[in-house]
Amino acid sequence: MVKLLVYELNEVPWRVVDFYLQNRPQACLRRFMTNASCLTTHTVDSGELHPWSTWPTMHRGVSNDMHEIRYINQDRSCGEATPPVWQLLASAEKTVGICGSLQSYPPMESSNALFHVPDTFASGSETHPDRYSAFQRVNLKLTSENKAVAKGYGLTDMLDGAQLFRSGVSIKTGFRLVQHLLKERVDFKHKALRATMQAHVAFDVFLDALSQSKPDYAAVFSNHVAGMMHRYWKYAFPEDFNYSLTESDFDRFHSQSILKAMDIFDEQLGVLEQFADREGYDIIVSSSMGQEAVERGEYIPELKLDDEFLLASVLGFQGVLRMLLAMQPDVALEFVNQQKLQEFVQALPRLVDGEGHQVLVKRYDEQGLTLNLSVCRSKAAAESGTLYVDGKPVLVGDLGFSLIERDQGTGYHQPEGIWLWKGAAQPRTSGRTLVDSRQYAPTLLNALGVSYPDYMMTPVT
Repeated sequence: MVKLLVYELNEVPWRVVDFYLQNRPQACLRRFMTNASCLTTHTVDSGELHPWSTWPTMHRGVSNDMHEIRYINQDRSCGEATPPVWQLLASAEKTVGICGSLQSYPPMESSNALFHVPDTFASGSETHPDRYSAFQRVNLKLTSENKAVAKGYGLTDMLDGAQLFRSGVSIKTGFRLVQHLLKERVDFKHKALRATMQAHVAFDVFLDALSQSKPDYAAVFSNHVAGMMHRYWKYAFPEDFNYSLTESDFDRFHSQSILKAMDIFDEQLGVLEQFADREGYDIIVSSSMGQEAVERGEYIPELKLDDEFLLASVLGFQGVLRMLLAMQPDVALEFVNQQKLQEFVQALPRLVDGEGHQVLVKRYDEQGLTLNLSVCRSKAAAESGTLYVDGKPVLVGDLGFSLIERDQGTGYHQPEGIWLWKGAAQPRTSGRTLVDSRQYAPTLLNALGVSYPDYMMTPVT
């Protein structure tokens, strides 16, 4: 009987894989690829590409124009007619385990869900089993605090309390985190790699759950390579920018940052291979899209909304609202009813910068009682520290905003990702065959002997 073990390696394209293998000829990944089928996924999603949309496309077998999932923490009732692959499998009496897959909150209520730790943007810390909720509380705290800039206490929080270790985090990982903290004290450049440390913790939790339950389908998601690509693409691929690496400590350090992130994945792949060989699993490594070089021009300090209640008060909004986790510059809000949501939307044009530009802009249609906004950059606000409500100047801090500066990044989304499969059910393809990412879900279902719905495309065979 086929069983599937999936590593969702967010946003990694073939170019980064090739770059890694060129620099790490002894990598586990090279050995893995020798006998694996290698495909290239292409997403047909409309609008600006984001992983919180492209992963649902992979998981559900339909594009975002059909499932309508476009932003973090939106009401996902719009996608009920096209459930994700893990729900379809559980309904077909296959056992599943999920750790971090995007848009997977809340945990499944099914006897066939042997473990479920939702994504790092979940609006609650519930997990199944409950023992992993300690990890998820720390995970969500770090996401909330570090969504735009690295804080000075993140890794200490990771190590806080024995409960986290009872969630499956190993002593080895604990030592790694302490070692990284010490490196930061010696050389501040290591602070830029802090986000990659979460990958060690999350993988330990996944491995603990996987080892105890051994479901038919198990998936773990990691964003640690994507984060390094966003920030340091230029230093791995300077030719994309007609740039020559200097002898500066910064350039030399970050020319290795993507490789260091891939080292973490490679080590984890080796662990999964051993488990798969012992327990009879196929291994899949997939990404729902990739990244490439991007030129962003002049950087303008960003407005970041910290206090939604202060903003609502100044706008005269009377009602209950809640700010959910999102990635800067996005803001995700939830309201108690449609009337209050629309009242808030109608108040947004009253908030502008010194040049009359609206500060909070609706990016997508609201879904249910959830609203997604984008905080627009404003050179005028960055220079003056002032915004305007009904034409009257108000300091950004008095509106619940702060001004932040961060590395604007040199890598961004493009539609092609990777799909590697090694095992008894792997597709018999040659080269890096280009496939529609909507074929991913039906191919997984087919491999596990579950009929795929009529609305899905034909599987890759």
